Amino acid sequence: MQITNKHHQPKKETLTHKVVTYVATMLFLSAMGLGIWFFIFYSNHEETNDAQVEQYVTPIQSRITGFVQEVKYKENQFVHKGDTLIIIDNSEYKERLAMANAELENALETEKVMHKSVATSQSSVAVRKAQLDGAKTQVWKAEQDYKRYENLLKEEAVTVQQFEQMKANYEVARAHYDEVLHAIQSTELTTAEVSSKVPTAAATIKAKQAAVDNASLFLSYTIITAPDDGWVGKRTIQPGQMIKEGQTLLSVVSKEKWITANFKETQLANLSIGQQVEIKADATAGAIFKGKIESLSPASGARFSLLPPDNATGNFVKIEQRIPVKINLVDTENKTAFLRAGMNVIVVARNK
Repeated sequence: MQITNKHHQPKKETLTHKVVTYVATMLFLSAMGLGIWFFIFYSNHEETNDAQVEQYVTPIQSRITGFVQEVKYKENQFVHKGDTLIIIDNSEYKERLAMANAELENALETEKVMHKSVATSQSSVAVRKAQLDGAKTQVWKAEQDYKRYENLLKEEAVTVQQFEQMKANYEVARAHYDEVLHAIQSTELTTAEVSSKVPTAAATIKAKQAAVDNASLFLSYTIITAPDDGWVGKRTIQPGQMIKEGQTLLSVVSKEKWITANFKETQLANLSIGQQVEIKADATAGAIFKGKIESLSPASGARFSLLPPDNATGNFVKIEQRIPVKINLVDTENKTAFLRAGMNVIVVARNK
């Protein structure tokens, strides 16, 4: 029995050795094939996982102070441009508009009164000028009578009493003429004074109209609408809440989506505007999206930071920079509907 076990043991060790050798060989060949594939792939493609989905996030701020009367949207709701989002109590602003309209009406009536005063003064001047012509005629007639009676008195053809009567008539006519003349001058001065106030009244009307427009504008601010199509974010405003001018009330995320991929500066030589790329999102299992490079940033991302690096100070450590590349999604809206702003993606571009 011992001789039989000795003959079977070498055969078992040989089989185990063959299996181990086969497995090791397959692992080596697989690793070698994978390495060759990676070498060929990355020799013909540029890839980065430093990429995110981007959308416009527009903060909506209040332009007035007041109490929230009604909130018309729900959290994460899709809204269209012009949809009412928040209504602010407008009682105070309606009163301001009513006061501004009343002041405008008062200014308009004042201007009408001034125009009528100017017209009345001008009419008075015309009447006085007509009276002046009559007074001038009376002066001329009285002067002629006075001179004739003066000559007749020298010839003793009239009495002194009759001469003095003609002289008095002449002086009365002269006085009446001077009175009418001075009245015309006074009326013309009054007309000029009233006319000079008309431009001031017109300017007052413009100011009051501007006040009405301003009050109407502030009244319109009590209705807050969506600036564009998109999704509203978290709801933090409730009816009855006091809001301040300039306070951010909500944010609207736009429908427009694109990818910002931060490629290394050594990869830019193989990228160009209009180049087709493939996009894989971490949140989707194996889904591939199509995109097209729209533009390359004119500077590295570090240059747009709040504190850009200054290599002229301190110790210099060379760091490979990344350049933002904007990529438009070319797939249908239904296919890209799942993508959200901030999602991580992988972008692969075949070398041009």
